[in-house]
Amino acid sequence: MRKSVAVIGLVAAATAGLAAGCGSTGRGGAEAKAPNVGERSCGRVHPGVGAKPLAGARQGGVVALAKAGGKTIAYVADEDDGTIHTVDVATGNELGTTQLGGTPSQLVVAADGRVVVALRDKAAIEVLEPEADPAQPLASRCTVPTPVEPVALATTPDDGTLLVTSGWGAALTAYDVASMGRTYEVPLPREPRSLVVSDDGKKAFVAHVVGSRMSVVDLAAKRVRPVDVGGIEEGGFRRPRIGLFGGGEEIERRACQGFALAKSTDLSGRIFAPQVLVDPGRAEERSEGYGSGGMNPPEVAAVAVVDEDTEQPIGESVSVKPDVRQMVGVARPRAACLLPRAAAMDPGSRSLFVSCLGIDTVIEYDAAAADPQHAERRRFTVAAGPTGLAVDPEGRRLVVWSQFDRTLQIAPLGAKDVAAVDAPAIVRVGLSRKAQTAATADLELGRKLFHASGDTRISSDGRACASCHPDGRDDALTWATPEGPRQTPMLAGRLAKTAPYGWTGRGDSVEAHLSETFGRLGGAGLARREIDALIAFATALRPPQAEMRDGTNDVLVQRGKAIFHSTQAGCGTCHHEEGAWTDHTAHDVSSRADADVAATFDTPSLRFVGGTAPYFHDGRYATLRSLLVDSDGKMGHTKHLAKEDLDALEAYMRSL
Repeated sequence: MRKSVAVIGLVAAATAGLAAGCGSTGRGGAEAKAPNVGERSCGRVHPGVGAKPLAGARQGGVVALAKAGGKTIAYVADEDDGTIHTVDVATGNELGTTQLGGTPSQLVVAADGRVVVALRDKAAIEVLEPEADPAQPLASRCTVPTPVEPVALATTPDDGTLLVTSGWGAALTAYDVASMGRTYEVPLPREPRSLVVSDDGKKAFVAHVVGSRMSVVDLAAKRVRPVDVGGIEEGGFRRPRIGLFGGGEEIERRACQGFALAKSTDLSGRIFAPQVLVDPGRAEERSEGYGSGGMNPPEVAAVAVVDEDTEQPIGESVSVKPDVRQMVGVARPRAACLLPRAAAMDPGSRSLFVSCLGIDTVIEYDAAAADPQHAERRRFTVAAGPTGLAVDPEGRRLVVWSQFDRTLQIAPLGAKDVAAVDAPAIVRVGLSRKAQTAATADLELGRKLFHASGDTRISSDGRACASCHPDGRDDALTWATPEGPRQTPMLAGRLAKTAPYGWTGRGDSVEAHLSETFGRLGGAGLARREIDALIAFATALRPPQAEMRDGTNDVLVQRGKAIFHSTQAGCGTCHHEEGAWTDHTAHDVSSRADADVAATFDTPSLRFVGGTAPYFHDGRYATLRSLLVDSDGKMGHTKHLAKEDLDALEAYMRSL
């Protein structure tokens, strides 16, 4: 693979905000200390100077709009370059850039004009102050530590509290906006992402990439209530159980791809969650590929509508009704939004906009509909990798950031289809790039292919690599396959030096395993250069930032390490530290499920094991603790350990 200093920036971006997920809980890390945290004040040095947020704009995003005098400007968080671009929305001119101390995931403009940026790779937020001239770089005021991997931001309606969700750290953290001092932290289930705050400021709604859930956080009581946003497919068809018109069955679908949220303002009390509803098939049955293997698409796009008061989704928005006309080939389906990444509301037209990776499209839905997914108003193609959206209600414009092609698009709002001959043109602006971080062509191509949904060379049903490997991680699902139930493994940080690949260890190389996967997905296959590019990108995927301890946990971790490598526990017998935490060998550990063809399974790497529940090849163990206790005798001996020793062993495994 060709080397470039761009590899770090590009791969960091790919693992920072792009995926499909659906399965379980489990925290991936604890609070982390950010590097170079100074004692500087976070407050404004020049109050009242510079741009201010648009009225009512309190949700963070990859793009944030502000008013600088008579101009509307867009702040764009560029993950590849680690910068903020400042753009005049009316003219499309790039006014300037600001270099950041890390990789940005989201930013939000506070009421006093300060810009707060989540630095995903630094476990920190950076606070910046605007100058009078928006063309000047923002001035950094302070850096504040967060739990590992801050990914999303929002402020409360009184503008007094900043809320931050941390993906790998699995937490919601609150900060006083004036001082940026931490006020409290609430643990969350796995992989939280976008958040919005209720009109009364009492609750925060948090999306999750995995787990088929949304979390509702009571900000006063500091309690979390789970909301099931999964769906039901009525009258579904699973071959060979039913004939085409033989009645059907009720199929439970798991909600995935919970990256984005949007909140209605004029339609009070509506939270919109673009997602994907998945049928992974029955674990007790073999399938023809990955999933049910029948006439149902394994993944369907959906937009869950959650009522702010009842905290429950409107049933129609999560109900899947098979389209028989499409199933028999009478109607051709439109490309589905299987990788939703950003959402924004236009109160003027009561429209919900959703950006879709893979098909590089923005879709406009009727936000007043009970089921927005089936109330599509229009769609238009954008440059590759749309990860950010923002609505300018005053200027009647939609701002779209496409990270892969580094292009900002400014589209007019309105009911007219942009494909119409007399429709206003979309302004496209290619933003600047630091020469020393220009990514290699192979990595750029590999990133696009990894997220290419709807590409029949990869799958026959629209799925992309990122559908099962969000951010290069895992979807927490167990899929029915021709060989039995298979839990999705994590890729980022686990491919190097961990051959063979696949749960049975049949793939002696990434390419061999990739070829088998394409076959099961019904893909026609890629050209040689494309295969090389995809493998280069997948192998270079940056893992989540490992837990950064402050020293208080070291004694416990060292005690756990001694237990792990002891002859009594025997964990290190197969999970070799020098071998990337695997012995590269298949074993029979008495884990064969009813649908399994084989009884032996490859030893998985334990890197980042703390954040990848559920466990075993069939996902039978929901937590690390249940694996350590219930698998005793099948691999290692840990059930006999006292609680204190189990705590230490688990702490050590989470540190790997």
